[in-house]
Amino acid sequence: MTGFLVLKDKIVNFYNEHGALVRPVIKFLVTFVAFTLINSHIGYLEILDNQLMLLVAAIVLSFVPWSLIVVVFSGMVIVNLYALTLEIAAVVLVLMIIMFLLFFRFSSRDGIFILLIPIAFYLRVPYVIPIVAGLMCSPASIVSVSFGTIVYYILNVVETNETAISNISSDKASTAGIGTVVSMITGNKEMILTVVVFAIVLLIVYAIRRKSIDHAWMKAILIGGTVEFVALLVGSLILNTKVSILWLVIGTALSLVIAVILQFFVFSVDYTRVEHTQFEDDEYYYYVKAVPKLNVAEPEMNVKRINAQRQHNKNKIKKKSNKN
Repeated sequence: MTGFLVLKDKIVNFYNEHGALVRPVIKFLVTFVAFTLINSHIGYLEILDNQLMLLVAAIVLSFVPWSLIVVVFSGMVIVNLYALTLEIAAVVLVLMIIMFLLFFRFSSRDGIFILLIPIAFYLRVPYVIPIVAGLMCSPASIVSVSFGTIVYYILNVVETNETAISNISSDKASTAGIGTVVSMITGNKEMILTVVVFAIVLLIVYAIRRKSIDHAWMKAILIGGTVEFVALLVGSLILNTKVSILWLVIGTALSLVIAVILQFFVFSVDYTRVEHTQFEDDEYYYYVKAVPKLNVAEPEMNVKRINAQRQHNKNKIKKKSNKN
């Protein structure tokens, strides 16, 4: 355990000292992976299907706020959908405008979740995002988490129904064509279930980790993960949506492991040394629970140097004394 704590302190100290370098690297990696996913699943515009262009764009965007990265990401989705059909692009554009109004009003700082959720879905670990958001952010992050979830399901719907969408003729653009596209997206029961469950889990995790109880973060992770698994499983059975129980189990387990690792780095405390104190002022009594952070000093390594000549002289003296 001591070794892990020392490693944690080294990583945290490195981030604190080189954060100006680490943060752009993280932005670059997330942005590049997100753009690559778009091209691999809905890359209908040939001019954007260029890895070098994506690489340069990700490098440039690594120095701008997450909110601007999300705008570029959404624009890339729209233009690719426009290359498929006008109807799907128009519907998704309206949905994104509505989501952006909520996003910039409530959770513009949490734009990273909008990019991470599609990535997490393709990695089969989307369940970790609402847990992490509940641990690290506020209930306003529901907007970003829901936005990212909807974006993923839009990509999934388009990829799955590509032939049907592309066959929508231009004479149906104003009526039946748009209606068909809207029903494909808004009628997705799995998407609605996931958005609702993720929002509930985020609120549960946030509420528990804010409690003044021992191991609040760990309990929030375990309870949130359990609620998420049960709600998605039961909801899928009730709504008769397709769900892989095996991947649901594996994904939830991996998500819990990731959340516990994050908790170790962000909130390591020693509940065996909890202290309670109280004081008062003219208007209030204050009851304070102090929980010390779990820190371990890095072991010092002392190197003892031996002078070879001095040691040689000592050996000579010992030999002479033995002869006498």
